[in-house]
Amino acid sequence: MYTVVIVTNGATIMTTILVQLSDKAWTMRALHEACALARKQQETVTLLRLMQVEHISYLGSEFGNVAIDHQEYERLQEYAATAEDYGVEVEVEQMQCLSMIDATADAAELLEARAVFAHIPASRIPFLHELRVHHLERRLRGTGRLLYTLDEQPAHTGRGSQLPNATSAAGS
Repeated sequence: MYTVVIVTNGATIMTTILVQLSDKAWTMRALHEACALARKQQETVTLLRLMQVEHISYLGSEFGNVAIDHQEYERLQEYAATAEDYGVEVEVEQMQCLSMIDATADAAELLEARAVFAHIPASRIPFLHELRVHHLERRLRGTGRLLYTLDEQPAHTGRGSQLPNATSAAGS
């Protein structure tokens, strides 16, 4: 195993693992997995707070901003404490978006994340979940990022809850 470190002008920049914020149970599970990876690789963890807008004209405006309420603030504090228990630095980034899947891929590229933990909700339409996962995998493929969805999928898909089976966008 090796540590990925970028050096520019004598300054060392640690790579990050991106965790998309979702419901508390999924986020906490993903955060534990991400922190364990980050500690091994001496990386940081970035929590991504996505604010989905109602209309494209709201992007970049105050209409697209959603204030952090007290309950969300307490969850963020709990996430920070969890990362601290692992000895891992954690950051929170916010982003307005139309599509959470595309925004997650864009954020991974902007933040130069090595791995992405993304929650892609189930759908009433049977194949739609798989299609969304495939779309995110395709977006990450060209940049060599790992995708962890923590889904309990059938074994033939190659995705599962076990981290070693994470989809390597580079190896696909």
